[in-house]
Amino acid sequence: MSPHKPYPVIRLKPGKEELLGKLHPWIYSGALATKPESRLVRVADHSGNVLATGTASASNALAVRIFRHEDAPLDEGFFRGRFETAIQLRKDLGLWSAEGACRMVFGEGDLLPGLVVDRYAHALVIQVGTAGLEALREAWWPVLLDLGKREGCTVFAERSQSGRKEEGLDVVNRLLKGSLPGPITIREGKAIFTVDLMKGQKTGLFLDQREHRQTLGEVSKGCSVLNAFGYTGGFSIQAGLGGATQVATLDISAAALDQCEKDWEANGLDPTQHTRVEGDAFEVLRELSPGSFDRVIIDPPAFAKQRKDVDKAFKAYKDVFRLGARATAPGGMLWCFSCSQHLDRIRFQEAVWTALLEAGREAQVLAHLGQPADHPYSLGHPEGFYLKGLWLRVL
Repeated sequence: MSPHKPYPVIRLKPGKEELLGKLHPWIYSGALATKPESRLVRVADHSGNVLATGTASASNALAVRIFRHEDAPLDEGFFRGRFETAIQLRKDLGLWSAEGACRMVFGEGDLLPGLVVDRYAHALVIQVGTAGLEALREAWWPVLLDLGKREGCTVFAERSQSGRKEEGLDVVNRLLKGSLPGPITIREGKAIFTVDLMKGQKTGLFLDQREHRQTLGEVSKGCSVLNAFGYTGGFSIQAGLGGATQVATLDISAAALDQCEKDWEANGLDPTQHTRVEGDAFEVLRELSPGSFDRVIIDPPAFAKQRKDVDKAFKAYKDVFRLGARATAPGGMLWCFSCSQHLDRIRFQEAVWTALLEAGREAQVLAHLGQPADHPYSLGHPEGFYLKGLWLRVL
């Protein structure tokens, strides 16, 4: 359906309009009087009063995503306004640069549900998570291309994966515009990282850990550091640049560790001060001698991808945090993270607390951690707060 034509109206069940009043961007199928038959919809109360505009899916339990809390189209002007606002925020935050990397659009947090756009130096990488956004591509893609070029971007790539199968869409991994002969180099504080936009995890790098990587570097002088689930070694390199005497990067991917070693040397760090450890993190951590490292980072993948996985994920997080605490020297520091949206802050903290108890260790909380400012979330959409972390001093 053309984004220039009025969209079909879909009605809520009686009493369900309060969901829109709270400005939550999601409507589940159980709140709808009928199944959506269009990917673009106007949402009305049971009496037919149109209250919002959004995208819809008949096959997904998350049936409607709200883009506007008004009866107005999702056209080029709408997307231009949203993109301009998103770019300006990153400029205000000091994150918008030709050498660095940041998240330009964070889905619901930037009032564009289902869309993620990351900037890596002169490249933009997009993720399109819904069929509705695919139906709207002719409205937003030319605008994004225009603004990206204006801001100095010459490469445009797409890594659309997450959530697409639930929407009946194929996974996409392609270059949209420009030339990309190889990985891109970005700067993060003192560090330089090489990012493979077409083969790396997510859109190439875990941008949400940028600030925590740099914090580690500030407190690593003279320390031994273990970076578990280390991927391409972002935490490791920042620790090395911060003066760590010995850094171990643990990951199951040989290719990721290869890149870590290359970037370690590219940052002028001594290869003899870095150890690659290839293997399953749970198995390797169990074999470590207690108190082996002064600084330990435990940043596992999302163990709870669905709500039904939370109990099983809780045990996995607890176990790996316990092993991390065991590996931390007395008086050392431990970072525990979860990027599982479905594991809330209270349950996450419970997992860390239980892990310390089982390890027979006490700890001081130095900081509660989360995602950085280029990953904003709405107070009306607490699900947008997905990254949880605790920075601990283990006694």
